[in-house]
Amino acid sequence: MRIPRYFIQQPLEINQTLVLPDELHRHAVQVLRGKPGEPIILFNGQGGEYNAVFTEVDKRKSSVVITNFINTDRESPLDLRLVMALIKSDKFDFTLQKAVEMGVSSIQPFVAARSVLNVKGNRLDKKMQHWQGVINSACEQSCRTIVPELLPLLSFQDYLLQPTQRLNLSMLPEADHTLTELARPTRPVSLIVGPEGGFHEDEVIQMKLHQFQAIRFGPRILRAETAAIAGLALCQNQWGDLSSNFT
Repeated sequence: MRIPRYFIQQPLEINQTLVLPDELHRHAVQVLRGKPGEPIILFNGQGGEYNAVFTEVDKRKSSVVITNFINTDRESPLDLRLVMALIKSDKFDFTLQKAVEMGVSSIQPFVAARSVLNVKGNRLDKKMQHWQGVINSACEQSCRTIVPELLPLLSFQDYLLQPTQRLNLSMLPEADHTLTELARPTRPVSLIVGPEGGFHEDEVIQMKLHQFQAIRFGPRILRAETAAIAGLALCQNQWGDLSSNFT
């Protein structure tokens, strides 16, 4: 049976006894029926993970003691950022989840001209908290030890104006080149994926003016969430932890 694994946002150390946060307690005890003496794995996103065992369990709270630290590294050697246009809520959540599984180091959401989802004010704060929860859960499931950074939501114009040393790859059906034709990058990579309906013509022009490298993925038009997964997978295959040069 797989040992339950949870993200906890606090410092951790060997021999530390701690009370599990309410949400973690509800899942570990009320859903998975954790009992005293049973194992659990904790990680705080700072690298590595910690083995622990339940010391106290009741309906309202549970405690664990950390027994040892495992200095494991499951991160990609490629610094890969997904720059994702806002799409329908369920599709965006799905894309976040899969991006974490694919090993991205950070995620930059942005509002494109054709984005169907637009959030502002208090609603944006709630969305950011929700998206962070999706990312944390995906890290738990995929056994990652570093939590990808969720960057603040930007308009596409503001994203274009940001100074960067990253290689910006834009996924465009009309592009002339494929990813396999590009040389291995010597700098971090950002993969830019548009919304439902694709990028507006003005946005495509602006990307060209900012020297984005446009890439295509065959003769078919991909949905936004499919394009993100396909693009990340190919980047990892070519340059990251799935490439033949990774050891």
